[in-house]
Amino acid sequence: RERETERETERNRDREKFWDTFIRLREDPHIQELKKYPNHYISNLYDHSSRVALCAYDLSRRLYLDIDGKSLAIGAMLHDYYLYQARHNKEIRTKDHWFGHPDTALKNAEKEFQLSELEKNIITSHMWPLTFRHFPRSREAVLVCLADKICAFGEGVLKRNYVRMQKRQGKG
Repeated sequence: RERETERETERNRDREKFWDTFIRLREDPHIQELKKYPNHYISNLYDHSSRVALCAYDLSRRLYLDIDGKSLAIGAMLHDYYLYQARHNKEIRTKDHWFGHPDTALKNAEKEFQLSELEKNIITSHMWPLTFRHFPRSREAVLVCLADKICAFGEGVLKRNYVRMQKRQGKG
């Protein structure tokens, strides 16, 4: 019983670390830059990364996983820190973006933030299995990888509905 209470106390500390880090990062000027870059047609990298962080955190709670809350928040908020417009960049083909943007995100993030090995793996492995040589090596990395897929799917559904609405209104 006492051991269970200790685990719950530790989980609560990790939750607090997640929220403290998440809120601090969302206010960071470097992270604010992500608002400039469109993502999945209907969003920007700032909103997408925030959704991924919240989704990964929610998954960890629903699955009763012990996590490093600080690293989860950092990895999720920086997983798409590639800092270019993927859709309109003629120099970067779609396939190159899919396979290469995790490495670019890590390089950019390392310029502005001190990252642990855990956080680096979260960033580089978030596109697994496409980036098969960057395997998620922690619960946090798996959670961000899953959350990114969940959020991208949801954003795709919203985009499809937005396009349909535009067509019905004669704007598309």
